[in-house]
Amino acid sequence: MKTIRNLLPALALVFGATLAMAMNFASPTTANDPKYGWHEGEVYDVTNRSMGSGALQYQCNIDTDPCLFQDAEVTTPISGSQGEFVPGSGLTPIED
Repeated sequence: MKTIRNLLPALALVFGATLAMAMNFASPTTANDPKYGWHEGEVYDVTNRSMGSGALQYQCNIDTDPCLFQDAEVTTPISGSQGEFVPGSGLTPIED
């Protein structure tokens, strides 16, 4: 019983640190968050588009570079989106 009581402050510290780290993570992206891809010098707005092989979809191939970005200037990558951006045949690039 005495041993458990002595461990309580350490357990509280570990719990508090874990909770603080969990609250520090960025919020996950949703379908409505801006998403842009870059392919052959053109920028594509794929906000509200899903990944797939359809004409109005896109793919992220080859896990090497960031695939999606938060801005049209393609400077802020979206974490967890690795690969080469490949637009579907029905997607058109945005105008500069």
